[in-house]
Amino acid sequence: MPQKEPVPQKEPVLVRLPKGADLVAALTAACATRGITKAAIQVIGALENAKLGYYLQEEQRYVSYGLPEHCEILCGAGNVSVKDGSAFMHLHLTLSRSDGSTLGGHALEGCPVFAAEALILPVPGAALTRGFDEPTGLMLWQIPPG
Repeated sequence: MPQKEPVPQKEPVLVRLPKGADLVAALTAACATRGITKAAIQVIGALENAKLGYYLQEEQRYVSYGLPEHCEILCGAGNVSVKDGSAFMHLHLTLSRSDGSTLGGHALEGCPVFAAEALILPVPGAALTRGFDEPTGLMLWQIPPG
């Protein structure tokens, strides 16, 4: 029997992510299982360690760096769209170290959750798809003009 596509969630969703789960993968799965393909997302909590990215604009490529220590998520803000036919989580994090210093970047897979709570705000309408943008070298929203 073929699997049914989930009915898209229309109301805001509150999610508590399990300890040890990968932050990006767990948020992506929370959206995919609810049929959410266009949303804004907020997340707070703590990570066991972090893997972040930074886009080198002149070279049009990401570099990644790790934070091999416990850290607090001061602010996680992003969006959900469709990339290559699947839900895609675009999430930026501002993190705090135990000494109060901060750093941030693009959240990459490899951020194990200590504790995290997220608010997912679905946006009505058709799915939002990403496609290659020549000037930036990035996969950006494909929004018709107007």
